[in-house]
Amino acid sequence: MRVFTLFIVLCLYCISSIAQPIKLDEIAGVVGNEIVLMSDIQIQKNQIIMQGGFQNISDCEVLEEILFEKILLNQAKVDSLEVSDDMVNGELDKRLDMFVRQIGSVQALEEYYGKSVSEIREDFFDVLKDQLLVQRMEGDVTSEMNITPSDVQAFYTSIPVDSLPFVSASVEFAMIAKYPKPNRDEIDRVRSRLREFKERAEQGKDDFETLAVLYSEDPGSAAKGGSLGLKPRGTWVPEFDATAFGLSDGQISFPFKTDYGWHIMHMVERRGEFYDANHILLIPKISNAELNNAKHELDSIRVIMLRDSISFAFAASKFSNDERTKNQNGLMVNPATGSTIFQMDQLEPSLFMAIDTLEAGQVSKSFYFQGLNREKGFRIVKLVNRTEPHRANLVDDYQSLQSMANEMLRGEKMDQWVRHKINLTFVKIKDEYQTCTFKYPWLSSPE
Repeated sequence: MRVFTLFIVLCLYCISSIAQPIKLDEIAGVVGNEIVLMSDIQIQKNQIIMQGGFQNISDCEVLEEILFEKILLNQAKVDSLEVSDDMVNGELDKRLDMFVRQIGSVQALEEYYGKSVSEIREDFFDVLKDQLLVQRMEGDVTSEMNITPSDVQAFYTSIPVDSLPFVSASVEFAMIAKYPKPNRDEIDRVRSRLREFKERAEQGKDDFETLAVLYSEDPGSAAKGGSLGLKPRGTWVPEFDATAFGLSDGQISFPFKTDYGWHIMHMVERRGEFYDANHILLIPKISNAELNNAKHELDSIRVIMLRDSISFAFAASKFSNDERTKNQNGLMVNPATGSTIFQMDQLEPSLFMAIDTLEAGQVSKSFYFQGLNREKGFRIVKLVNRTEPHRANLVDDYQSLQSMANEMLRGEKMDQWVRHKINLTFVKIKDEYQTCTFKYPWLSSPE
């Protein structure tokens, strides 16, 4: 199992290394048609340390990780694997956006390094394309793996009892949610208010930013005058991009709707695929009567289920407004793990209180909550399963053990593949690294 991963995240050190190249451009090694420079080793080593990795990591360890990546890259090119320019650009947008958040702004990035965003993109395009090829090659190597229950059993029995992980109390649950919709009069009120803000800003009666501070209901941007910052296409919801790329600099949009509410947008500046905009969000209010109707509807559904007239799964698919769960029997998926298991301390308070007193199979009374997009509603939950704190076992923790076994088998598969490819690939390593103790037989490969 590799100690760390070399898929480079766009980082301060990487960009500074472009602005101020490390003068170690001797060849440290060759794998097939791929070259490893001395500078590659130092850049990777410094990056690992800066990201809080192993402080005492040696040049030999870093070199082996680069060799590992290079043999995958070399084989990807031999096998004619491809990644599209669109895929590279999309991933580059995400990483650039992350780095802009770290350094503060696009302008600060460009000023500090004396390069435009387009020049930085050009510098990183080929590097990132190689990384994506490496990922694809690694995926191809392990794509035919099919972990079986016997594999999980073997993995579990290979762990000494006193080394089995201790698992906290956990639950699996399903839910049915009702989000009442605002009435037409309320929507009209919000749209009319936003049109008023648009007119006041366009006529110079108020600054757009002042209106955002005073009236916007977006807690993340209101205090900043509604500023979204300079971000690439795809950062925000699709409706934002559609609106933004239909505006000229300085123009203010008409009201438009997203899952969060109704907005108007002021285009500050568009720069290629990036745009800097301010917005004002107003959220149509849900009346108490509409909320009460949602609660009564859920209470009625619960009564029918308790009489065994319909199943929870059927009721979820038929009546729930929650798109994430309604087509999977109401089951909630933990976004942190991808499984249906939640640790009790991961639950928000209202959900914890509703589940804490339930037995497996029981359905809670309806209770108020706010969804991911701050929509107000009521829900009922069914406790599917509960486990108390315990040592991991195959009955209660099969999903977690399956994931751990899969990771181990993937590592073993990659180890076998690399050892086999080394025997078939030209590898040459600089003399000063000949005394390194490597995990793989790089030094005995054909030359």
